[in-house]
Amino acid sequence: MSDSEDEVQSRTVKITVVGEPSTGKTSLCLRYLGGTYGAAPGGTQGAEVMAGQCLGLRPPVPLQFCDVSGNALGTNMLANYLYASDVVVFVYDLTNLQSFERLHMWFEKVKDVCESEVKKPLMVLFGNKSDLEHQRAVRLSVVQQFASEHLLENHKGSARTGDMVNNAFTNFVARVLGVKVRRMPAATNGKSPVSKDPALNGHMSYPLQTEPTQSLIMNRKALRKLQRKASSSVCCIQ
Repeated sequence: MSDSEDEVQSRTVKITVVGEPSTGKTSLCLRYLGGTYGAAPGGTQGAEVMAGQCLGLRPPVPLQFCDVSGNALGTNMLANYLYASDVVVFVYDLTNLQSFERLHMWFEKVKDVCESEVKKPLMVLFGNKSDLEHQRAVRLSVVQQFASEHLLENHKGSARTGDMVNNAFTNFVARVLGVKVRRMPAATNGKSPVSKDPALNGHMSYPLQTEPTQSLIMNRKALRKLQRKASSSVCCIQ
């Protein structure tokens, strides 16, 4: 293992998730860490810290999630929750317009808190509940404008189905570490594919990285089939 891999593996990336109540922040964290959707009813009080790994990178990267209560905006504890964050994810419910409109207050507060930080966190926007796109209450053009004005990366996905959650959060971690994420396998039946690596001792894993395939290059099986077909053909002169 190279020195750079040792450094990536030993560093813990802190992801702080903020936003209004009932936007699905806890469910997003649990979904990415391999937990069960809806496993934390009743809402978060204060902030909840969760530990895990980013298994979409090799070697796996230690993670610390700080799931901040939607009621923490007006408290003095918010600065403590945000301390040493590598990534701050602003979550809104795309079926709830108010959850998006109040994000400007979250952004200004986080910006003020992080002003004194030597290394500023990566700040991203995440629209949850994309499985309810037919009930969308937040116009896409408004979201894009907000993201552009505040220089935020713009993402959406679904904690319920897992759609785009793994890809988005793995990319956040990769951006912080300055490493490149290679293309991941496509989801099957709305679920992210998981690794069967025996080294994980039965724990759920997110997709391993795979090199992108070139669609213009035949695989060996297809090439052999084509060669057999050609050799068995009768040559006809037109």
